Amino acid sequence: MSRTPSPDRVTEHLRLLREDPQSANPPGWRADFSDGPWPVKVHRGGERAPATGALARVLRGTVAVTAVRGPTATLRRAVPSGGAMHPTEAYVVLTGSDRLCHVDPYRLELLALPGDSPTRRLREGLCLAADAPLPAVVLLLTSRFWKNFYKYGDFSYRLGAVDAGVVLGRLLRLAGSEFGDTWVRTDFADDALNDCLGVDGRDESVYAVVGCGPDVATGGADVTGRPASPPVAAPRLVERSRRVKRSPVFDMVHASARSAPSARAVAAGAPPAAPVAASGAVRAGTVELPSPLAVDLTDEDVIVRRRSGGRQFTGRPASPAQLATVLRQATTAITTLRRRGGPTLPEITFCTAVHRVPGVPAGWYAYHDGRLIPVGRGPDPDLGPYLQGALFGSSVNAELAAFTVHAVASPRQAGRSARDYRTQQLAVGVAMEAVVLAATAVGLGNHPFLGFDAPAVDAAYGLDGQGSGAQAQICVGVVRAGSEWEVTVRPR
Repeated sequence: MSRTPSPDRVTEHLRLLREDPQSANPPGWRADFSDGPWPVKVHRGGERAPATGALARVLRGTVAVTAVRGPTATLRRAVPSGGAMHPTEAYVVLTGSDRLCHVDPYRLELLALPGDSPTRRLREGLCLAADAPLPAVVLLLTSRFWKNFYKYGDFSYRLGAVDAGVVLGRLLRLAGSEFGDTWVRTDFADDALNDCLGVDGRDESVYAVVGCGPDVATGGADVTGRPASPPVAAPRLVERSRRVKRSPVFDMVHASARSAPSARAVAAGAPPAAPVAASGAVRAGTVELPSPLAVDLTDEDVIVRRRSGGRQFTGRPASPAQLATVLRQATTAITTLRRRGGPTLPEITFCTAVHRVPGVPAGWYAYHDGRLIPVGRGPDPDLGPYLQGALFGSSVNAELAAFTVHAVASPRQAGRSARDYRTQQLAVGVAMEAVVLAATAVGLGNHPFLGFDAPAVDAAYGLDGQGSGAQAQICVGVVRAGSEWEVTVRPR
């Protein structure tokens, strides 16, 4: 690899994943598509049951395959994913019947997995008392590393965490609508939860846990109506790849992030990402946005309509109300995440580069409570070419977007440990999900990025790259009709 960090250089490696992602892999890195993994995790045998009711509606809008097209059976899901790799797997513990299942995203089925008392082992992994109450449905999100690594190499450590965060954001949104009370945990005993699921922690590992609905007693029927039953025979995992490659860099970083909560310092009360415009104080050039539009981000029609079609932006303007809606929904998603997961989850703030919004001069702004506050380069008629130049390719015509949203967080906080970094990237994914879905709801196309010249964007906003730095970029605007769902979802 181009850089192999010693254990004390992990933080430096993680820093470069944001600041210089092109250096993550050696020169000439190429994906071997002929030996890549299946687009879904494939099992042979086992006991299956269709997901039904509220659980089915939640899964359909998150991990389930929503469409298939083309001679090579290209699969499409409702959430965006880097390169359309979709490395996030979902597992369900049905606490009423004490059953563990893997979610088959292609068939929208629950595949029963063996295991002695998964509910007890779940409590142990979450460091709960043996008799602690649990909701009827607990969803566990894992990252299956080869799904991303075969294409993106060591950069996939960051990408996989953001992808899991996108799914997490959608789960919190839909589960809250379907089940009521929800909670999220990102701090747990990794090995205990991996063992509960029957994954080795090296090729696949738990990244987040979501509890859905009110607490129930164990030992009766579950939400599918099935009673408790003895453990089933294990289904056989079927791999497409002849060889799963390994990286000492990736393995080292992942190993340093795996821990038990009691074994690391939890960042209680840590300061959030430094705001770009302190407290949203009114400055010259501040723009008061109109009230957001009324949108339903749980509407299935909105969820399945999302598109990221590459060079499809037309250069037509978006309205101030559309911009206000996207930014308000993004901040609401982060507020919800921290409310359901605790204040130790990282704060994410938002900046936006406005290209074409009537009544808002083209320029660089921090968003705060319904206001756009000029920062950094301020008014900037050359904003479009600047952002286009900050991309590492020309597959998206970002200069013709109506506005571009940047999720901002503290690189310094993420640099405390690989676990802190992973948790922050999960939150970045939650922010990305909200921007993408809200843009779709107001009739705009979008394209999210992680690979861009972050120091150049930091400089444009006046961010210092330490207390605050651009973590993700989502271009939003009017798009022309096209046949592609996503720029990377196409027959090869």
